[in-house]
Amino acid sequence: MLKKNVLDKFIARDISRKDVATLLGMHKNAVSRLKTNYIVYGVGALVPAKPGPKEGSLAVNRTSEEIEDVVIGLALQHPFWGPDALADELLEVHGIKMNQSTVWRILGRTGTRYTRKYKREKKDPKLYCLDKPGIELQMDGCYPFGRQRKLVEFDAIDDCSRYVYARIYNREDADSAIDFVSHLVKNIPFRIERIRVDNRYGKKFKEYCGSIGIEVIANDPYTPEQNGKIERFHRTVKREFYWRRCGFHDSDEYIAYKLSLWVGYYNTRRRHSGYGMNKMTPSQKIYQIYINSLPLFYPQKVTSTLQQYSA
Repeated sequence: MLKKNVLDKFIARDISRKDVATLLGMHKNAVSRLKTNYIVYGVGALVPAKPGPKEGSLAVNRTSEEIEDVVIGLALQHPFWGPDALADELLEVHGIKMNQSTVWRILGRTGTRYTRKYKREKKDPKLYCLDKPGIELQMDGCYPFGRQRKLVEFDAIDDCSRYVYARIYNREDADSAIDFVSHLVKNIPFRIERIRVDNRYGKKFKEYCGSIGIEVIANDPYTPEQNGKIERFHRTVKREFYWRRCGFHDSDEYIAYKLSLWVGYYNTRRRHSGYGMNKMTPSQKIYQIYINSLPLFYPQKVTSTLQQYSA
């Protein structure tokens, strides 16, 4: 046993306390305490004890069973709440101040959550794809380099074909949104019926869209999943374009020019594996829909028999 041999040499003064601390990976003061316990209790003092409360004893700061029952009942009542939300609810409703880590330990120790048997119920996402381009476009703005630089990208994506149009602006306000929609209508290859936006551009933006025959649908507050396609596009454009092909100090004109080229690539060459796309580009999806919607004309049968007419 390494500890016993080292301590025997230390007691016999064959090695110093510093050398013992180096060999055992301990502090010098801990070596002295270990030596005392070894002399008093023998070899049993060298066996490390299991940390925490021993069997049959409770920790001094153990939460009472009554409070644990409240925590467990609250967790069962709200299965989608995490420890932070449960701790806030305990304080506001029941007047119990508890750290979120304590809530987590109670739920794990009692087997209510966070065990191998615990399975959190997760709602499956509702995937959908509209049947015709232009029925609904999702529009939003993003700051690709953060708000330290006044550069905003307004973009809109078609819910059916994933066709995208984007422009660069210096401000995210109603005037910029109106200017973006005016260019969007001129450059998109289909008629726009509805635009879904966050409720941030005000009455002026809705009146302008209504004057050109576009219905504006505002998302519910704090529900970015209703604009899921454009939010996913923001991650794509940041990773594949801004953070790879542009720099923070590039001019707005240079970024706008490069963005127009990349959006052309996105619409005509980049294949999509999203729901309803079947590895097609947005342009191919639009072409396929329009070709399938054309009426079929079957020519009448024509015979080559010579006809004789009386004089």
